[in-house]
Amino acid sequence: MKLTVNGEAYEAKRAETVTSLLEEMGFGGRAVVVVLNDEVIPAVSRDACGLREGDCIDLFRLVGGG
Repeated sequence: MKLTVNGEAYEAKRAETVTSLLEEMGFGGRAVVVVLNDEVIPAVSRDACGLREGDCIDLFRLVGGG
């Protein structure tokens, strides 16, 4: 499935949901903010949030500091 992730073309191999995309990309278990087609996807909704050809996803890693 062809997606756009952080502004670049990405060919998802087995990602059918936001959760499976995060796992495929190596973000599983990390604190990230997911924006799918300009809508923030809460972490509790990612398993049920399906992906479609042409979706645009932006991922933002949370970084702590002081």
